[in-house]
Amino acid sequence: MALPLLNTILIIIITTIILFILYKLLFSKSKAGKKNSIMIIGPSGSGKTTLFYHLLGQKNIQTVISMQINKVENYASELLSNTSAYDIIDVPGTGYFKDKIMDLLPSTIILLVIIDSTDKKSNTQAAEYLYDILNSDKYTEDLNIYVCCNKQDAGFPKSKKMIENELTKEIDNLIKIKQKNNLDDKEQIGTLFQIKGKFSFNMFSNVTFIETDQKSEYKTLIKKIKEVLEVA
Repeated sequence: MALPLLNTILIIIITTIILFILYKLLFSKSKAGKKNSIMIIGPSGSGKTTLFYHLLGQKNIQTVISMQINKVENYASELLSNTSAYDIIDVPGTGYFKDKIMDLLPSTIILLVIIDSTDKKSNTQAAEYLYDILNSDKYTEDLNIYVCCNKQDAGFPKSKKMIENELTKEIDNLIKIKQKNNLDDKEQIGTLFQIKGKFSFNMFSNVTFIETDQKSEYKTLIKKIKEVLEVA
């Protein structure tokens, strides 16, 4: 084989290998940085796991209080998206998993905060979740947060406006307590520490309140989820 031809073949082989390596590096980097999770959080008994299984197409599951994280990876369903697969994560409503929520936040595109609309304690606990998330350095504005005022089909539920007002007061009170306890801390961090005046959810364009229930099959919420995923 002539030397020039051999050199040409070697150049082609080396170039192909280099391009393949660059492609793999760029692809893996973009995949690692992509937000591809739908995370469900909230107080115990609010209906998180029922919603989790509904999103998986299982509508009549008898659930109990979860003691471990439920996660389905790369789940594809026409219910949510016709083009992409996503991780769906159901986090138990105990304080033990709060750090895990923060670890999962950077890869989360949709965060569903589930509240029992018939239980005032549920609002108080949900306010703590939202305070921690909105004040976290892992929070970003491309995180779509839906506060689901759940169980609208049971008992005497509060409307989404009533729950928003209650959560606003709860978070505003938490901010004041945290600020008071950190008067001598020169390194106060987090978005909420910088608020002057009263807290309002109007400060966050990516937080939406929505009424949900199992009877309606969460139709309004699923519509919102699909809208987000279609442009993601």
